[in-house]
Amino acid sequence: MSPHHAESEGAQDERASGPIPVGIWRLNQQRSKLPSPKALTLWIVKNDDQELAWVAVESTPEESNRIITWRGRYDGSPGTCSGAAIRASLRSPARNGIHTEGEFGGVGAFSEACILEDNGRRMVCRGEVRTPNGTQTYLEDFDWVGSSPHDSAL
Repeated sequence: MSPHHAESEGAQDERASGPIPVGIWRLNQQRSKLPSPKALTLWIVKNDDQELAWVAVESTPEESNRIITWRGRYDGSPGTCSGAAIRASLRSPARNGIHTEGEFGGVGAFSEACILEDNGRRMVCRGEVRTPNGTQTYLEDFDWVGSSPHDSAL
């Protein structure tokens, strides 16, 4: 379901049900609550009943730009990110958003739940990381930019 589809059905609720649509999402730094600043553009390349695949471009003051990719199966074994020390597995059907558990290398175990809000125009990811110093929470709030420029049906 695309964000535009949710609008056309006249949804009254601020949340839009269903899977996170394939396309481009940009982190809204003002609405997000993160331990350190970053700019992030996320391209969800595939998200169906079986598999999720994404590519992200992240910019931080410490590392400038880096490209991170990940692919995994829903209820499958953990996958490792390329470009970041993260192992993660999907813990829910795609129709319920994206629920991920895993490990941020050198930091600790994490769990995260991403859902659509604002009639599908926003994807909000709420997470927590369990570190040796206690549990830290974070919020990544993304704005919908547009449909995927890639035709993955080929």
